[in-house]
Amino acid sequence: MGDEAGAISYFESDMESTLQKDLERFGGMAFGRVADCRELISRFHGLNAEARAHPDYAVLREVYPWVFVPLTLWPVDVRGVGLHVLRCIEAGKQLDEEVKLLCSFLPKIPPEQVCSSIADYERAVKAGSYEELIEAGYKFELMEAELCQHLEFRADWERIKGKFAVERYRNAKGVIRRRMMAERNFRPGDWKFSWETEAQRFQNVFDAFCHRWDLYGMEGERPLLLKLTVNLTPYGTTIVVPRYWSFDRKRDVKWKAITRLHRVRGVQKQGPKLSAGRLERRQEVARARRLMEQAKRAQLKGQMRTQWVMGRLGWDARTDESRLRRLLKSEE
Repeated sequence: MGDEAGAISYFESDMESTLQKDLERFGGMAFGRVADCRELISRFHGLNAEARAHPDYAVLREVYPWVFVPLTLWPVDVRGVGLHVLRCIEAGKQLDEEVKLLCSFLPKIPPEQVCSSIADYERAVKAGSYEELIEAGYKFELMEAELCQHLEFRADWERIKGKFAVERYRNAKGVIRRRMMAERNFRPGDWKFSWETEAQRFQNVFDAFCHRWDLYGMEGERPLLLKLTVNLTPYGTTIVVPRYWSFDRKRDVKWKAITRLHRVRGVQKQGPKLSAGRLERRQEVARARRLMEQAKRAQLKGQMRTQWVMGRLGWDARTDESRLRRLLKSEE
């Protein structure tokens, strides 16, 4: 669950100023419009004393700080979870055990340094800029320029406009998108062929058109050509190389920058020796904790308890007791 130290600032100041501060903070997030947690923020700060005394209010306090974590790192729909918990508290109802289980699986709030780095990355992605990670942007620019002048591409687009009222399918920014492909090439839920409605027919035709010309959509009359991209997800880092791209692993991407971005979430170094060492340490931690419990049950106290545990671990009698304290606090 959430890192209490990281969440303290949300509860220290008076309600009105904290509400304003939180709304401003959320407003500065790259994908705030997508997440749109303003209702959750306002209703959270509008809870009265009775609601804050609710036995499950602590769960809401743990979920709430996730509102300010970059969307890239959200493991679930934080807005939806937060509103569900909030509604229960407002109505004076207890949370069901299933939603408590869900909330218990939320990881600790990422450190501010991690959130800041990911937020910078999200702003670049929102602007369609991957220059900090991609070296060979000229390949995309060349292909895009050629495509815009391609007579056959233009003819295909005119054929679609002749059959469908494409304006119906644009979003607020004037963009029409094809259906997205999921990780490991899984298909979306609406992948199954359907031809009953005009919208279904248009989507099928548009998907085939985008595949033919390597697009992810159209913005007005401009083709949105696929780029070589590096994307963070809650589960990992994905690199997508468009099929038209002649990939040069040494020149096309900035591997150091990608590695740095991937590791910002606290990835540990790995390898046969390191993995074996971690396993041994994990086993030693578990054994030390078991021995400490045995010593407590035997009513050993103070230095006598410490010396007994270290002796059972096979440590030298001259070992400083601080080593045992550090071991017991370890998360390994």
